[in-house]
Amino acid sequence: MAKRKLLKDQDRRKLFDIPVDEDSLIRHYSLSLADRLEIELRRRNHNRLGLAIQLCLMRYPGRALGAEETPPRAMLKYVADQIGAAPGEFALYARREETRRDHMARLMVYLNKRSATLQDRRAALLAAVQAATMSDDGAAIASSTVAAFRERGALLPAIDTIERIVPCRPCHSPAPGRKNSD
Repeated sequence: MAKRKLLKDQDRRKLFDIPVDEDSLIRHYSLSLADRLEIELRRRNHNRLGLAIQLCLMRYPGRALGAEETPPRAMLKYVADQIGAAPGEFALYARREETRRDHMARLMVYLNKRSATLQDRRAALLAAVQAATMSDDGAAIASSTVAAFRERGALLPAIDTIERIVPCRPCHSPAPGRKNSD
């Protein structure tokens, strides 16, 4: 059976990808003094940079750094410049999975975030159903789902998981006053 794909590629990127334009970098990835103090607790530059990158991703888009994921160069440079590290040092951080997981656990406490629970998924489903009664636009429905996770302080699950939470178009009635486009 083919996997259901609710979102277009551009919608997926908008919701989950790391922004690279200067305004977004400044808005989402500027570190506070408290953030910098937390980051400075690490001894090596590559660990400081890796922790800072994870911190930024947990704030926006609200997800954990993936195993073997390398953020865009623009983000690496912007964050590295703030903590006095070189962007290339991230490659050393990314090699050690245990450090990444330890940092993720520490940052979840620091940021008051947690992995999504069954209750979070239910709240996200409710948000999706409510959005689906107003629109049959997959991106709008997925945005409501993502917002529900963020409002509850839960890290976003994988995009495929979110697409499974979102009700498919044939499963909901068209918005009032709208014809079903199928």
